Amino acid sequence: MIMNELKKVLLDVDITLTELASILGKKLNKNYSVQNLSNKLNKETISHKEMLIIADILGYDLKFVPKK
Repeated sequence: MIMNELKKVLLDVDITLTELASILGKKLNKNYSVQNLSNKLNKETISHKEMLIIADILGYDLKFVPKK
């Protein structure tokens, strides 16, 4: 589940979901509430573009890796 994976990363980089929603809103130039972000993550309806921006904010790359 996306939310569980993201929570681990948020702990590692010491950013709250609220802070992430605020930064994401500024980058997307729209009002982005923590409730909106949480709902998208829990329902797994978040877009690939949003996930790329989130990864960038957190200092991560988001990429496809072949299975072994």
